[in-house]
Amino acid sequence: MGISNFLNNLFGSSKEKVNETVQKAEHLAEETIDKVKEAAAPLVEKIETLAEEVHEKTAEYMPIAKEIVENTIETVKEKVVILGDKAEELANETIDTVREKINQFTANTTEPEDDLADKSTPNTNKVEEDAD
Repeated sequence: MGISNFLNNLFGSSKEKVNETVQKAEHLAEETIDKVKEAAAPLVEKIETLAEEVHEKTAEYMPIAKEIVENTIETVKEKVVILGDKAEELANETIDTVREKINQFTANTTEPEDDLADKSTPNTNKVEEDAD
């Protein structure tokens, strides 16, 4: 029985030492957490104050920024409409100029009179019809 008592004492004391170590670790962890909370508290307050200040300062400018963005959007819309109108006008002018040049070219070409007598419609109308 001497050996079994020895083993029980050996393992029993190990179990107690493990429990003591765990309790010490838990206590140390709790103390560390408390110290971190204490040290972080002023930083958290400073960050909250800074965040409030930033919010207040940016809140002042938000209506102005919103107005600037809205005005910019309106200006861009107006410019796009104007440029679209100018592009359409330029395209129409180009089409008209091309029609005139084609008509001038076809009118200046001389065809034998026999060929002209066979045609029922002049070339100028055909060009304008094709362009449409």
